[in-house]
Amino acid sequence: MKAVVPRSKRLLSDEGSHILLYMTRHGGDEFLKFQDSEELQSHDLADAVKQMKEKRRFKELLIMVDTCQAATLFSQVTFAFL
Repeated sequence: MKAVVPRSKRLLSDEGSHILLYMTRHGGDEFLKFQDSEELQSHDLADAVKQMKEKRRFKELLIMVDTCQAATLFSQVTFAFL
């Protein structure tokens, strides 16, 4: 089966990876807009973090968002500190 995303465009992390995700652009209530054509919504971010955690794709994940109303992007992300 052929991969949808080329290997060069994938984050090849594992349970020992320390990941810094930095995002900036135009933001609003529970969204971040990329070049006025695509949006990342709070539920998209929450789903990505949940999937990465379930698949043990990181040891530590730091997400920094530099935009208006950035905190609302995390409204649906649940954090479990063990």
